[in-house]
Amino acid sequence: LRARGVDVRFAQAVVSVDAAGVRLKSGEFIPARTVVWGAGVKVNPLAAVLGAEQTRGGRLVVNDDLSLPSHPETFVIGDMAAGKDTSGALYPQLAQAAMQSGKHAARQILRRIAAQPTEAFVYRDPGSMATIGRNAAVAQFPFGARFTGIIAWLMWVFLHLMYLVGFRNRLNVFVNW
Repeated sequence: LRARGVDVRFAQAVVSVDAAGVRLKSGEFIPARTVVWGAGVKVNPLAAVLGAEQTRGGRLVVNDDLSLPSHPETFVIGDMAAGKDTSGALYPQLAQAAMQSGKHAARQILRRIAAQPTEAFVYRDPGSMATIGRNAAVAQFPFGARFTGIIAWLMWVFLHLMYLVGFRNRLNVFVNW
């Protein structure tokens, strides 16, 4: 991003944003026509209504199988679940974790219907990819490999093409890209 002229700031409190730019808590003013502000994920207000124990970020504390300790018949998935891995770290608030936890919860409901004990959820990190423009992307995999630039962009293109349904759709998107 910096190579593309983006001024990247971390851990900076923003006081205001207007048509002229951004004012930081430090008093610094950054003139800008375009501002991208990444402020994190906020849990759905439903979490507070349930009356269950919450983490600092509002996520609901869950058992290993993703059920609520106070209501084991209720499963919490995705960004709202404060499930922990074996090291005690919270699972990431990412689409992959949400999809995996949803499938896991469905399997646990079927196990309960069959009078079987539930199983603990284990998140499998497939890695992360992001594109920031044509021929520019980043890719990071759980085994430590990292790629940037055109190689990462080609990996991103290939992966996204594989998730499209039908050869015609894939070809059309590929040609347009």
